[in-house]
Amino acid sequence: MTECRRIESLLPPYVDGEATPDEVRLIESHLGSCDVCQAQVVSERTARVILRARVSALATPAPPGLRTRIVASLQPTEQPALGWRGRLTAFAAAAAVLVLMITALEFVPLQSNVLFAAQLAIDHVRCFVAEQLGTMSAADASDLERQYRNDYGWDVRVPPSNDEVGITLMAARRCPFWLGDHAHLLYRSGDRDVSLYVTQGQERAPASLAVLGHVERIWTANGNAYVVVARGVPADELDRIAGYLEARTK
Repeated sequence: MTECRRIESLLPPYVDGEATPDEVRLIESHLGSCDVCQAQVVSERTARVILRARVSALATPAPPGLRTRIVASLQPTEQPALGWRGRLTAFAAAAAVLVLMITALEFVPLQSNVLFAAQLAIDHVRCFVAEQLGTMSAADASDLERQYRNDYGWDVRVPPSNDEVGITLMAARRCPFWLGDHAHLLYRSGDRDVSLYVTQGQERAPASLAVLGHVERIWTANGNAYVVVARGVPADELDRIAGYLEARTK
């Protein structure tokens, strides 16, 4: 898994044809002996091909009620905590569902919160698998804010760990998506994974969604869009966590 973690951050530019020759050689050498990373490349390439092929259709308004029906069909159910192998299976399943979902959403606008939430749900699984947080200690919010500023020029407000709320900040990443780059803050709440995504310079209407077995809360603060993503977190606990994170990002 150590080698997979190193390769994982190189896969998005590799899939998009933007990796350097040295990176391509390194990745393809690893793919020759890793079925998990091979499957991830196939899933990402398939999703990108379908999405790009339907860009023109995605500008057309969705028929009335379509989003509601999709969201209703993807309501989450209570699930036991997953080990890393279980999460790999969940990631593969979620990626496959996203491909089908993108195909079905040919009339949904590109700015749709449903499509946006779907890609976040998949990345939530992928990043927690890659990070393997079980052996890590809590991270410092100020250090991560400096890291985002120094590495990417992003002014990201990083909510720190809070014992009263029951949330621990573990790590931070930069996640390149089909719909734009995001800052990804990884938290733990008990034995559950919680993500906070920050999209620089983008505003989205407040929303609560259930997509691909995950629950999400969306809000905008200081010109940035924020999204909390979690799986298997009770509604009252998610409301408490989202309320704390929203208050600390304003």
